[in-house]
Amino acid sequence: MFKLISYLFYIVAIIAGYLASYELLLQVVPEFGAIAFTGWFIVTAMFFPLAPFYPGITAGNWMFAIVCYVAIAIGVVFGNMARKVKT
Repeated sequence: MFKLISYLFYIVAIIAGYLASYELLLQVVPEFGAIAFTGWFIVTAMFFPLAPFYPGITAGNWMFAIVCYVAIAIGVVFGNMARKVKT
């Protein structure tokens, strides 16, 4: 059960990272095509924890960063609890 909750919080963190980087994509390439979208998706998959800093620094919108990092922290806590329960 703890492992499932951990994964759910990791998914929330990934979604927050993607939403923040989508805002960046719309500012950089407003009329993007399939190739730009694919490139954005791959680059964001590698750097999703860093993406929430962009709206925080440029527009003062720290919501994405807060949600992303709190969800990662909670996911780590539940992941560790799941490991303790097994042993």
